Amino acid sequence: MKNKHLIIISIGAWLNIGLFYFLYLNEIETILIGVFRELTLIPSYLCGMLFPVWILIRIVKKKLKP
Repeated sequence: MKNKHLIIISIGAWLNIGLFYFLYLNEIETILIGVFRELTLIPSYLCGMLFPVWILIRIVKKKLKP
């Protein structure tokens, strides 16, 4: 059950990064978008990289447990 939540959060983080990349490519820049981008990109990268690793560690621990 907890792995499902980690997967959803990880996908959401990558969708956030994709949204701002899409806005950047289409040259849609406003002050509000810039503020949200600055506030959310670093946590999104961290969640997008750490949570999949955490899920893999949990799966490996579960498989190795007798």
